[in-house]
Amino acid sequence: MKLELNDVKKSYGDKSVIHGLNLVFEHGIYGFLGPNGAGKSTTIRMLCTVDVPDSGSIHYNGLDIYKMAGNYRDKIGYVPQKPGYYPDFSAFTFLKYIAALKGLENEEKIIEESLKNVGLWEVRNKKLREFSGGMKQRVNIAQALLNNPEILILDEPTVGLDPDERMNLKNLVADFAENKIIIFATHIVSDVEDIADNVIILNNGSIKLNEKIDTAMMMTKYKVWECDLKDINEINRIKDKYKVSRLHRHNGVTGMRIISDEKPCEGAVETTGSLEEVYLDFIENDRNKTDEKS
Repeated sequence: MKLELNDVKKSYGDKSVIHGLNLVFEHGIYGFLGPNGAGKSTTIRMLCTVDVPDSGSIHYNGLDIYKMAGNYRDKIGYVPQKPGYYPDFSAFTFLKYIAALKGLENEEKIIEESLKNVGLWEVRNKKLREFSGGMKQRVNIAQALLNNPEILILDEPTVGLDPDERMNLKNLVADFAENKIIIFATHIVSDVEDIADNVIILNNGSIKLNEKIDTAMMMTKYKVWECDLKDINEINRIKDKYKVSRLHRHNGVTGMRIISDEKPCEGAVETTGSLEEVYLDFIENDRNKTDEKS
């Protein structure tokens, strides 16, 4: 099982959006991180064959996905960021409609399995307009699972969900991951840290990092510091000079986490970095390089 992008490029008009992506996905969960406008959604649209690269190729198990056409699309499940619903459909009726579009046989048995997988079988006859945001997102995942896909692609699946709904959804994805390729595109770094095996950071249409989570987490070793400060001038100096990844105030004291190659202030203590700080460090470095070129 291997999904490969080879020197993939994509432009819209005179704007280059993707600049020569080279990626290999095998079974596991891939956290696909990047700020808005980084090129995540464009990449996903190409992986789903909605868009076609200007140059380069995308292969699944050695075959061009565009030449595979329907045979490839039968192997993928897609959870879009902003799915459409028919509010007066029940969950069961909605999935029956999607199953018909996918040309699935034994659809009632498949729908039952999918709704049980996402914990919605007991409310299958409830109308979608009565569902919470988290429940609607579970219906969205259920429709993506109808064809038992080998590749599951999720675009910002936790946006707008409360903490309990986010955790339930992440647990569901993790449970489904065995012997599958799961591509989880988001800008919420903690979601990736919680469930992904690999992290890919995309910015300005190019890959900035592609590593196992454990390897990525080591990349801010000796670069993350904690300190507690009261002096507003010192606080402002640090905010102006360094990348501050976290800041909180309590009883007149400001606690800060700072990304820096050097000790940022007297009393700062070196600490273990998070994936969020790895991400911020790579994005900041990329921004600085872009500024230098311009």
